[in-house]
Amino acid sequence: MQNFVFFLGRFHVLALHLPIGIVIAAVVLDWLARRPRYAALAQASPFLWAGAAITAVLTAALGYMHYAEGAFTGPSGEAHRFWGTVTAVAALVAWWLAARSRGAANAARLAAGIAMLVLVSITGHYGGNLTHGTTFLGEYAPSFLRSLIGAAPRRPAPASVAAADPYLDVVQPLLEQRCGGCHNDDKRESGFSVGSYDSTLAGGDTGRAVVPGNLEASELFYRITLPEDDDAHMPAEGKTPPTPEQIEILRWWIGAGAPRDTTVAALDVPAEIEPLLAAELGLGGAAPTTTESASADPALLADLAAAGLIARQVSQSDAHLVVSPSSPGTPLGGPALAALAAAAAEIVDLNLAATALDDSDLRAIGALPAATHLRLARNELTDDALAALASSPQLAHLNLYGNAGITDRGVDALAGLRALRQVFLWQTGITGAGAARLRERRPELAVDLGAGTAW
Repeated sequence: MQNFVFFLGRFHVLALHLPIGIVIAAVVLDWLARRPRYAALAQASPFLWAGAAITAVLTAALGYMHYAEGAFTGPSGEAHRFWGTVTAVAALVAWWLAARSRGAANAARLAAGIAMLVLVSITGHYGGNLTHGTTFLGEYAPSFLRSLIGAAPRRPAPASVAAADPYLDVVQPLLEQRCGGCHNDDKRESGFSVGSYDSTLAGGDTGRAVVPGNLEASELFYRITLPEDDDAHMPAEGKTPPTPEQIEILRWWIGAGAPRDTTVAALDVPAEIEPLLAAELGLGGAAPTTTESASADPALLADLAAAGLIARQVSQSDAHLVVSPSSPGTPLGGPALAALAAAAAEIVDLNLAATALDDSDLRAIGALPAATHLRLARNELTDDALAALASSPQLAHLNLYGNAGITDRGVDALAGLRALRQVFLWQTGITGAGAARLRERRPELAVDLGAGTAW
């Protein structure tokens, strides 16, 4: 039932345009009807205000359903809900006034219409904050207007690349531009906000977004460098992704330890990054494209394809591989295991869910030194298989769902995977007590036991 409520709530963003348009039409009609030449238009006013009231109440109800998802946590979300409720009630009052006047235009009805326009504008403003971020309206506003709307003073532009703060002047504006519409302090999709340095590093439901000095463990960098047709790619479909130059800036910034409260001059910035920073700051014109294309080994790709596996590059500039079976749910044979073993050093994301994998098969594949994501759900693995994962030092996400042979005996092996930050253990043999022991050993590790239970 809850999912159905959330489903209905998503129609809020469609329905909200109806009362806005009808209110504007009703106010214009009431204003025209005050002139003798257009007095006959007043007969239609009660019907328009009825439509405005009904759609406003419907929109508010859908808004409450949408709000129940829990992603709207900041002051703009609270204000949007409050003013949306006030607008719906006011629309009912305006309808009553229109019906009471029996088709005759009067000052009270026109005043109610103007009040409705003000309420719709206030509600829309806070709704816009949720959609585009709180900085959207005032981003280019003059200083005196920014003061009036309570926006923080605009940060002075640095006079040179050397004087720029790498986070405040480059990375934060970049993230707000590309990610802030869905991930801000008022609208935390998946629990993630780029509204501050700390929230950017902390990440959300899927773990830490930025791990200073560790690109492989940084969920943000992983998501933005996935192929655009990948379901996990960010930003979501329809949003403008970071440019290759911006991705290179983020690659450098994360790799350099995510510096802030310093200047570019104080850092050891590679020569090829400086023109990218200059372009992002608007100090150097169009930056040259420095990202070199990289290609995976064609023979390696051919061997994987011949063994029944689909492999694709992470991006045009990253030749590491994302690999999965070409026929999901099909058991792996010897050729597939051999091909995976041969390509292991190049694989960063491997999906072997429901492939009848057992402990010996996993040992045959061997070490996955570059892998950050490994999906082993619905297989025949036991605790003994976990020892084979110890030689995958970059492993950050591990899905063991449906492997009943994974029990509390394997907790120590899981705790020993130091890069691991999210593990799915539902429908395994690990008990609540085992999960609690794992949580005690690794308090920063997100442990998903299914059925809405997370540790």
